[in-house]
Amino acid sequence: MIFAAWRRRLRDQRGLALVAVLWTMTLLALIAAVFMRETRTELALVRNLESEAKADALAEAGVNRAILILLGLDSSVPWRVDGTPIELASADGVVRIVIQDEGGKVDINRSADAVLESLFVAAGTSAEAAEHLADAILDFRDADNLRQLNGAEDGEYAAAGLRHDAKDAPFASTEELLQVLGMTPDLFERVEPLVTVYSPRRDVNLATAPPGVLSVLPYLTAERVRTILDQRTGSVAGARRFRVIAVTVLVEAVTPDGTRFIREAVLRRSAGGGFDILKWRRVWPTPPTDS
Repeated sequence: MIFAAWRRRLRDQRGLALVAVLWTMTLLALIAAVFMRETRTELALVRNLESEAKADALAEAGVNRAILILLGLDSSVPWRVDGTPIELASADGVVRIVIQDEGGKVDINRSADAVLESLFVAAGTSAEAAEHLADAILDFRDADNLRQLNGAEDGEYAAAGLRHDAKDAPFASTEELLQVLGMTPDLFERVEPLVTVYSPRRDVNLATAPPGVLSVLPYLTAERVRTILDQRTGSVAGARRFRVIAVTVLVEAVTPDGTRFIREAVLRRSAGGGFDILKWRRVWPTPPTDS
């Protein structure tokens, strides 16, 4: 009986040892699986960072190429400063460069209320709302406290419950439009590509204005807009050079693996003959919307 009990105890111990071994192997397998997953994630992250760094470098090279073009040191490709894209391909990827003269945009510090009203109506607002916004912009940028007919000075901002007043000074950036009473983020997003604070001109440069700007100018008919755009086509007009003072350079770089990087730079000609950087930012691609 003693021998039988000893044998049963031995079998129980062997069973417990087997269960312990199985649990240990399971835990080791789980640890190995987690480790492999983390390793794959880290490798993928490293590859993504490497691809993004390459796309970033390609985009910055595109900005430098644009500067050479503006300085007249690169005439190897046809180019214009009216927003017409230039596409360059190489083994490193594809670069799409857009150069837009800031003088071809609507300057919110200089433009008359009629131009601003037309801009907002074209962006989808009512004529009445456009009048209020245009006058509010004039009140925001001027130094006095005299309210335009449909404008807004400090009292109107306080009545609207806003914590800021009318600036009573020129706009320092187009983003300050969001502080104007009546401006919405959605409307700003629609007009922002067409406006500037960097134009050296009081009027819009018709030779470099993009179609979106030409179409909102109240003193241009549709036929006149078509004539202006037609005059830009052809080898002579396409190669015409403008000594621009300030430009926006938008570069989209795509590497062979599909990584995209968009760089926007606003450049202004300096006294030394080069360009100063006024704005330097990354632009994130707009996600597609469901139709």
